[in-house]
Amino acid sequence: MRAIETVLRFLYQNGVKYIFGIPAGSVNALYDALFDLPEIVPIIAKHETSAGYMGTAYTRITGIPSVCVGSSGPGASNLLTPAANAYKEKLPVIFITGSVPSTKMRKGGAQEMNAEPMFESVTKSSITVIDANQLLKAMSKLFQIATSGVPGPVHIAIPIDVQMTETGTRSIPPFVPIKPCTPDDLTLRRAVRLISDMGRSGVLLLGHGAKKASKEIIRFAEQTGWPVATTPRGKGAFPENHYLSLGVYGLAGNEIAINILNNNDHDLLMVVGSSLGELATCNWSENLVQGKKIIHIDIDSTEFNKNYMSDVNICGDAAEVINQLSSYLWEMGIAQKLHINHQFNNSAERNHGLAALKRLMPMNADVEEWNTKLAIQQIGACASEDTRFYIDIGEFMTYAIQNLKIVESQDFDIDINFGAMGSGIGGAIGAKLAQPMRPVICITGDGCFFMHGMEILVAKEYRLPIVFFVINNSRLGMVYHGHKLQYKRCLDHFSQIRVDISRMVESLDIRTAQVNSLADLQPERMREWQHYGGPVVVEVMVDGNEIPPMGDRVKFLEGATY
Repeated sequence: MRAIETVLRFLYQNGVKYIFGIPAGSVNALYDALFDLPEIVPIIAKHETSAGYMGTAYTRITGIPSVCVGSSGPGASNLLTPAANAYKEKLPVIFITGSVPSTKMRKGGAQEMNAEPMFESVTKSSITVIDANQLLKAMSKLFQIATSGVPGPVHIAIPIDVQMTETGTRSIPPFVPIKPCTPDDLTLRRAVRLISDMGRSGVLLLGHGAKKASKEIIRFAEQTGWPVATTPRGKGAFPENHYLSLGVYGLAGNEIAINILNNNDHDLLMVVGSSLGELATCNWSENLVQGKKIIHIDIDSTEFNKNYMSDVNICGDAAEVINQLSSYLWEMGIAQKLHINHQFNNSAERNHGLAALKRLMPMNADVEEWNTKLAIQQIGACASEDTRFYIDIGEFMTYAIQNLKIVESQDFDIDINFGAMGSGIGGAIGAKLAQPMRPVICITGDGCFFMHGMEILVAKEYRLPIVFFVINNSRLGMVYHGHKLQYKRCLDHFSQIRVDISRMVESLDIRTAQVNSLADLQPERMREWQHYGGPVVVEVMVDGNEIPPMGDRVKFLEGATY
């Protein structure tokens, strides 16, 4: 058995179903081995970077490590961006890159590049294996590293001759993942005492790490009566049609969330699964924490006290921590007292704000006004209640963060922290592979589409029914508006002559539609698109002249510039 086949069989044994990447000379032995392992399906992307986005999304949703493959040289460097994205999101993605034969290293071979040091800063481990008899052991160790403790990506470079060497190895060694940190009982009780001593009011702020604890958090919020806000990355962790929802705090946040979290009407802020970075905190606003006690819950202890000093830090799985806190609060009768006394329960201001956060109904009449905000509101209002939204990077994302109302049965994904344009297109494909029966809507922009739009051919070739909404404002909108806000002027080159994207898509023999008004975007058309059976690209034509809700980002850049 060739060394690379032993690796693939090990990966399959541990749940891997797909290989995301592009074939090339230095990895063709890997793809050839897939003939003898049909249980693993190769997803052939149009660009290695997009393949990385697909794999990252697949892992985020399933929890199963995905495998992304690129050739030596440019294939490897193209995988650096999604590796950085996976590192930022703490996802166990395995990046495999080819290499020139081990006997020809440093001799000027075609596409030769030492990938190991390039991946070191964006992975938990990056290695090169030049002994075929050590390859399986090395992969087993990398798999353990990726999935243990705080998860994260790993990288392995394998010379083509090492891949092809017959090793005779047939036994696949098991691996034992190292468990992440577990919540310390004394720390949990400190948090309970702090909550009890405050005796009055608290607010929850949920990051992306809270999403897998959504049910536990809903129960905790209802027990205590505490209102709940999410960060942009955490949007979807708490249903926005729930009576305790405040919406989003941070970049493009909802006014009610920002007002309540920044005032001093509550004593305690409980943060779950957020690193409290720039986009999650309105540029590290001191108002968020001033005069309040802080409890911070995260699986990664390195996130504690990085931006704000907390009174209690609890390291552990969010669902497990919240469950234990709930049990202690009920045992001691604290939850009942909190719920009865909570000052937000009868707040007219809060109830007025929450009324605006209820799920929007579709607008059924055309209006004179037509813009990006209205289009995204209508997309959300017309989508089915089990839709997963995958949002790309651009000014349209600020409207999506602020105006898509995510209910309990829906999900919202955006790679906003690393912020790579085009990540939403590949991400939507990975999401659909992760949950084939779940409707997926991708909202992207013309700039993102021109970077990675050809991945819609992957959706076509694998018959993936995804609806891609492309907001076409004929400019790099986030850059254009940000530059105008910051410098009061903007180069003409940030805009372009409008391209008819729907005609481009039609030439690829993919179903397409063009939307120019509310009349073109109605529930019956959405149902048709979502049930088409293959990808549908809907081009949304807008002027894009309205200023998106991105003021906090501009303020940060101004501070960093001057």
